[in-house]
Amino acid sequence: MKFNIIGLMLVLVSIISTSCSLEEDPKYSLNSATVFNDESTAEAVIMQNYGWLASSALYGQFIHEITIANGIYWSKTDGDRLEKSIKYDYYQEHPLLNSMWTGFYRVISEGTYLAKGLEASSLPPAYKTRGIAHARFLRGFAYFQLANLFGKAAIITEPLSSTNLHTALSTRAQVYDQALSDLVFAAENLPAIESMKGLATKDAANAFIAKCYWMMANQSQAEGKDATALYTLAKTYGDKAIGKFTLAPKFADLWVSHSNSTESIFQINFTDAIGVNLRTSFNFGPTAGSFGRIAAAQPSFGNIKIDRAFYDLHRGTYPDDPRMASTYLSRWVNNTSAATQNQTYFAYPLYNTGTATAPVVYDMYASAPRKSGDSPTNPDYDFATGTSLPNGLRALWNNTSAGDRNINPLNHKMLSTVMANAQYDPKNLIIFRYADLLLLMADVENELGNSGQALSYLNQVLDRARNSVAGAIYPQVQTALSKDAMRDKIFFERMFELAGEPNLFEDIRRRGTAYLKKVMEIHNNSKNVQYRYNLETSNSVGGLYRDYIINNGVLTEDFLKKNLLLPIPLDEINNNDKVFPEDQNFGY
Repeated sequence: MKFNIIGLMLVLVSIISTSCSLEEDPKYSLNSATVFNDESTAEAVIMQNYGWLASSALYGQFIHEITIANGIYWSKTDGDRLEKSIKYDYYQEHPLLNSMWTGFYRVISEGTYLAKGLEASSLPPAYKTRGIAHARFLRGFAYFQLANLFGKAAIITEPLSSTNLHTALSTRAQVYDQALSDLVFAAENLPAIESMKGLATKDAANAFIAKCYWMMANQSQAEGKDATALYTLAKTYGDKAIGKFTLAPKFADLWVSHSNSTESIFQINFTDAIGVNLRTSFNFGPTAGSFGRIAAAQPSFGNIKIDRAFYDLHRGTYPDDPRMASTYLSRWVNNTSAATQNQTYFAYPLYNTGTATAPVVYDMYASAPRKSGDSPTNPDYDFATGTSLPNGLRALWNNTSAGDRNINPLNHKMLSTVMANAQYDPKNLIIFRYADLLLLMADVENELGNSGQALSYLNQVLDRARNSVAGAIYPQVQTALSKDAMRDKIFFERMFELAGEPNLFEDIRRRGTAYLKKVMEIHNNSKNVQYRYNLETSNSVGGLYRDYIINNGVLTEDFLKKNLLLPIPLDEINNNDKVFPEDQNFGY
């Protein structure tokens, strides 16, 4: 049998460019004796190693589509992968799982070849050490994500040969240990400053080490174990990174250019030319329009939206939170054709009581009649008898024909900020930012009993959010809470702050089944989700974005435990002689 992980890495093409841009298509061969003859060629290899993270298999596209069951998103129902994914019904034959798995192993394989190639080269020792540190950072990052998403993984730290072509899966703890080994080496040997955003630095590596120990601590604690030692290690490395980055003055500033922010700890750079391309606008942009920025020749398809249940939770918790304007898109102008030029479209919670060219905006969250006993975080709209509800809006919510009704907002953060072809979005993607580090360090300090420091870190994030718009009241400064209450506060604050960004899939699972259940219940307990679900079920309504209740509302411990990890791809089980069906993750 052929080892599926590495099959595509065995055939490497020659270098096509010596440019030092992170935005080059990463095609090269490390088998060539000429690659490491001089620093300029070696630098091209380092840059192109970073480019593998931007491939369509990873952050260019597929990772966004695979990890939509993150408590924030809702997706169109296409009868298979998106529908099953958003219903927390993953399966080992999922067509994109193997691509993502293989994508991470491409990063691992190329990083290993890069490190070994530099070790054997005649380049200056200082340059070699820096290059090897970059290679090991990338490999460590890949193993970190494999541990987060799949748990088990095959650990490969030598170039491929007949001795490691087939490799058994290691435990999650062992995969994290390998990630830490690589990341610690990177932290000790990377420079403090690099030539551009997108290249890891010493501080970025330390931040990732802290995040790795924090993830391990949360998981250990969820299993009922004493995680003090892991939290202490997270603090040790997190303290090295705290203060080395700064929050953007305004939350909206983060989404204007998506690059080079002082808040960016690590980002992936993309281009709008053929090569390393980001397709988030393709997936997250409005179906009926371009948001005024995507070229008409390649409109977006709106495959993934924001779950309105989570929107309600956020708005009900922080009514005037300035972050909401940058997180949720509920109004856009369609520029996809002459016939629809400058027509305005709306999505939940907004509704147009005027015309497409002369809209009159109705905010149903603020104005629609509600039944008695509802709550700000879970509005119970009176769709049947409310006399003040616009007739068109009532008809929209009671419509039994198939189709998308725009009753879920869109992900504003991930849309293009300049005119772009939806297939080739030029913005860069921040993978890890300072607000994330502050919130995870708040969690670390809280678990270690340092409540004052935990509050300080948490309030830095809340203060920046509130002060992003003059006169905003929310989110207010948090005062002292018990350890348990602070744990919950930080958990959900991370969802509000990081909504619509990568890595929430593993974030909502790090504290085990009890917290994952809380996240699923946000959707299942939503009154307006239940309203549409019951109407659609009783009338056999199909079409896009229909509502579902996760696992029909039966959130058993086995169902929750299964959903803590993605399944090991079936291709890996079939093609790796040392991986067997019994190695599959629980529940698959």
